Amino acid sequence: MRLPTASAALGGSDCERIVDGALAQPTLTVTSLAYVVAGMVVLWWAMRWRAPLTVIAAAVLVAVGVGSVAYHGPQPSWAKLAHDVPIVAAGVVYAVIFARSERAQWRSVWAPAAGIFALGLAAYAAGRSGSPLCRPESVWQFHGAWHVLSAVAAGWAARASAPGRPEGFGIAS
Repeated sequence: MRLPTASAALGGSDCERIVDGALAQPTLTVTSLAYVVAGMVVLWWAMRWRAPLTVIAAAVLVAVGVGSVAYHGPQPSWAKLAHDVPIVAAGVVYAVIFARSERAQWRSVWAPAAGIFALGLAAYAAGRSGSPLCRPESVWQFHGAWHVLSAVAAGWAARASAPGRPEGFGIAS
């Protein structure tokens, strides 16, 4: 049985059924936390590398996560703005990181990040309302996979924000 989604509500095109309660889209709310986790990992690297641009990357990732939680969770009146502005900011920050990255990082950092991001985009497309793969009542949500994969890709790409540092994710350095 397919349950209808509320197209007028925030997240109405993201497939997961919108329910009454504290979390309008519980699965997407939880998977939004992947951005916060990625941001905290990137912040840890930033402290180890003493890299200001990495701190900014960490901050935008956390902001994307918080905005996405608000958008898919309680959906206050400001949720759309809190969701969209950090995503645009992340795009700007990562464009700067890419422009400043060293050519050697293209294969070790950007190629894997692009591959993971491409998988995320496929999940995003599969997870739209109206897609043949959309199952609004399911715990598995392709849009949730998009959250996790794009957070991993952004975390990986943040390694390029500290030139000369990201080998081994900074764990052994």
